[in-house]
Amino acid sequence: MNGDNLKQKIESVFTQSTLSMGGKFTSQNEFIAFDKWSVMSWYVSNFKRKSAYLKGKIIESDKGTLVKLNFKPNTMLSVFPILSVLIGIITMIIAESTQFLIIGSIFILVGIFYYSMGIFSRNRLQNIFEKSIDVQIVSGELKVQ
Repeated sequence: MNGDNLKQKIESVFTQSTLSMGGKFTSQNEFIAFDKWSVMSWYVSNFKRKSAYLKGKIIESDKGTLVKLNFKPNTMLSVFPILSVLIGIITMIIAESTQFLIIGSIFILVGIFYYSMGIFSRNRLQNIFEKSIDVQIVSGELKVQ
């Protein structure tokens, strides 16, 4: 599949309202896509609200068309687990009673939960993209079926 056909195929997927993925082309050969699930239901300026994001770039080379992809979860699903686990560990270290040990354990469990949600969201977006474009992603490269 050449670059123009692939670009048209990706654009047609972005216009489908039945998918749980949206996106747009930001330049001639670069695009962004996102999962329609929201992490935050309220609007906060300069914060991304969707659960996962994809940045892609279509590159024409001698070997054919190559698409570089970068899948990532929402920043909140990446930063919050780290902070939560750190707070939990610190709380457990300075604990003087069983209550603080329980509170520290809860912070650690919440951090693990949010980390798992980030991985789930990233993988979900990748699977939706693969199925809707009808391609297989191998080591960051697209293989057309």
